[in-house]
Amino acid sequence: MTKNIFITYFILILSLNTVFPQWGLLRRIGVGGGVHFGILNPALQGLNSEFKKYNLPEFITPLFGFGGGGNLTIGGIRIGGFGISGGSKLETKRITNTGLLNTRTKLEYSTGFGTIGYEIYHSKKFSANLDLGIGGGKLNLYIIDQNTDYDSWSETLGAPYNSSNISRKVTYSFFSIQPSINIEYIYGNFLKFFLTGDYNFIINGSWEKDDSFSIIDAPKLNFDGFVIRFGTYLGLYF
Repeated sequence: MTKNIFITYFILILSLNTVFPQWGLLRRIGVGGGVHFGILNPALQGLNSEFKKYNLPEFITPLFGFGGGGNLTIGGIRIGGFGISGGSKLETKRITNTGLLNTRTKLEYSTGFGTIGYEIYHSKKFSANLDLGIGGGKLNLYIIDQNTDYDSWSETLGAPYNSSNISRKVTYSFFSIQPSINIEYIYGNFLKFFLTGDYNFIINGSWEKDDSFSIIDAPKLNFDGFVIRFGTYLGLYF
């Protein structure tokens, strides 16, 4: 309920600002693109609780990410898109029913959005904006158990039999929306620096193993979370 109220309020503000005539239709025109750096903070408490059950190490947030994007501004209207991803790697030893194993886990978290927004404040150099991103992403989890540093060719290409090394990939694919608040500084009509605060609301998602098998009994986990992005766009801004 809180999520729905927040989203509705955000969209209402965005809609009301787009009809304010006093801002002027052509107060700014600009287009550009470039790189993003980010601090990604998805909720991993539920996933870590599952890891504890299987003696797997817990991932710690935030994750540091990198990506790119761009946008077009005409008057107060903003249209664009971006993508960003980050990850973490851990190593541990754990005891299973097959003995003591060296276990490596890797987490990859990536999102991509098309965005529409409005410039709620502007001056010659500064602007403040509200954007709404619609898109989604993936959380890829790799788990590798091994007790040797090598594997046989026959087990690699054939059907494994009592293999000493086992790896699997688990993917959570999701659709989400991401409201954003942006502060931008324009330098010399060709360079824009920005700082953005996002919150990623996941609407629905599904689990898959090894890009082939649907996981039907996966627990319901929440990966909503804050994102802080910063970077620079190269383009033309008037």
